[in-house]
Amino acid sequence: MLRARQWTGFEAAALQEAMRRSIREFAAELGVETTTINNWRTGLGSVTPRSATQAILDTTYQHRATSEDRARFEQIVAEGEVAWRERHRPLSQSAITSVHTSDVDVPPSPADRGTTEELISVLARVERLSRSIDPEIIRQLQTSTLLSIAQYETIDPAALVPALRKQRDWLDELVCECGNPHQRHQLFETASATSGLLGYIAVGTGNFSTARAYCLESYHLGDHAQDGNLMAWARGMQSFCEYYAGQFVQALSYAEDGLTHAAAGPQSVRLAINGVARARGKLGDAEGVHRAVDEAYMMLSRDGAPTGVPSSISLDSYSAAQVAGNAATAYLSLGMPDRVEEYVQQALPEMNESNSPWGRSLVLIDWARSHVVSPVGDLDAATHIMLDALDPPRGNLMTQVRRRGSEFVRDAVARWGTTAQLQAIRDRLVSVNSSNQHE
Repeated sequence: MLRARQWTGFEAAALQEAMRRSIREFAAELGVETTTINNWRTGLGSVTPRSATQAILDTTYQHRATSEDRARFEQIVAEGEVAWRERHRPLSQSAITSVHTSDVDVPPSPADRGTTEELISVLARVERLSRSIDPEIIRQLQTSTLLSIAQYETIDPAALVPALRKQRDWLDELVCECGNPHQRHQLFETASATSGLLGYIAVGTGNFSTARAYCLESYHLGDHAQDGNLMAWARGMQSFCEYYAGQFVQALSYAEDGLTHAAAGPQSVRLAINGVARARGKLGDAEGVHRAVDEAYMMLSRDGAPTGVPSSISLDSYSAAQVAGNAATAYLSLGMPDRVEEYVQQALPEMNESNSPWGRSLVLIDWARSHVVSPVGDLDAATHIMLDALDPPRGNLMTQVRRRGSEFVRDAVARWGTTAQLQAIRDRLVSVNSSNQHE
């Protein structure tokens, strides 16, 4: 039989019943949604399927329905809509409880209401998921941030702050706008490094509350980026902050937790020597310092030391010179001048005024202070070394240099009293502090 007239919702429902298909099965047979079948069953003769669906129904009737199916279809159509509706009238609650659910046809769902607030909300979320950021913007932000980290030893940190704050705010906006998972990962990485930089600089100014907030943010952003090395790096920043705040137990705790995130990665050496060894030195734990120093050198030999002297906040490993310099600091806290000089002599040949001016200054200050704690300390040698440490090629002194220089003066005066040499060093520090209040 070739049908020469259009299908209605009633006839489509009659064909479903004649072929003895469930709503879901019939929808799959035709390649339409179950809601479409339900709409036909609700509207019946008042509904006209679309032209494409008309053709599908023709094909189904002619080629998929058996002769018995077609006979049943003709009978249902002949009985009419009223009889069909009566047969499919929803059961009362009492009837439902007396009939097994598998024997009951699914009641039709409400007709599609078209545009709704819920529909708009869902589509808006889908649209946000597809939003992305120009890859070049992300690349340049990554590159500039890593460059700031790499050049930290040779630039004025205070000059970075305005741009870093602006960048951090913008990154927050980009993360909120971006729906691309890979790009969000990259943005979280760059935001973590930016916050870490701001935290490190805040430590240098003595603003520990702000430093703690930035370092904590850096850690959590690294977690969002699922980057263990960044999380370890941020823990190193937190340890550094607490060390200079005088909270040595907390500094040790952050460093040890950072080692678990580093998982023998590039931050392991820095955390062992700059975090664990120095904190244990301040806590008077000589055995702990020996162990941490040995572990740092073991990791360095296992993974290979980087060439030259990288930034003190590099995302890569510390160099041998940096390990030696931090070992000297740890042993200075323990009052072991011979150990200090041993490691100073290992560190200084690799550090110069171009690749690590502030690292070199800090190592020299430790050497000068070792003369203060040594039983055979030499005031002239100590002050000569200090003047060298406070005279780098650039005029501004890093805050850590100024602070540790002031500690040298305090300890030296306590041992030798106020002398002309120590007064010259004090005047130098006061002069620099006065001219660099912006830091």
